[in-house]
Amino acid sequence: MGNAVVLAESARRTTTTGTAGETKDILADAQALVCVLDVTDADTDAGDTLDVKIQMYLGSGVESGEQWLDICDFTQILGNGADAITRVQKIALAQTEAAFETGSALAAGSVRHLLGAQLRAYWTIVDADSDGGFNFSVVVVPS
Repeated sequence: MGNAVVLAESARRTTTTGTAGETKDILADAQALVCVLDVTDADTDAGDTLDVKIQMYLGSGVESGEQWLDICDFTQILGNGADAITRVQKIALAQTEAAFETGSALAAGSVRHLLGAQLRAYWTIVDADSDGGFNFSVVVVPS
């Protein structure tokens, strides 16, 4: 198993629009990827939500700019949740991946069994009344 790669350091975040973490290189010979979302504070308001995805870099298109594909979509975290929530999902290259349109959405709680050389975390926070936020980190472990 490879070393853990941090896609988003543990921190409190309040940004309400889609935000991307740093792009990180992943081991070229990885055959699987364990994806971990660790929320250490989700105790805000019932109307607040956190959506976190892991995206794979596809490259740059002449007209469309950088292209990213969702490969892991964690189940939504609600603001009235517990202070400690961990979601774990596994991407395994040995699994068959059905054909899909690159623009099609990945359902929450799902993965695409694809793995590229560069990944990033991407999150959206909905703050119902401008006083909330979530503490979380995103880590992947290649194997």
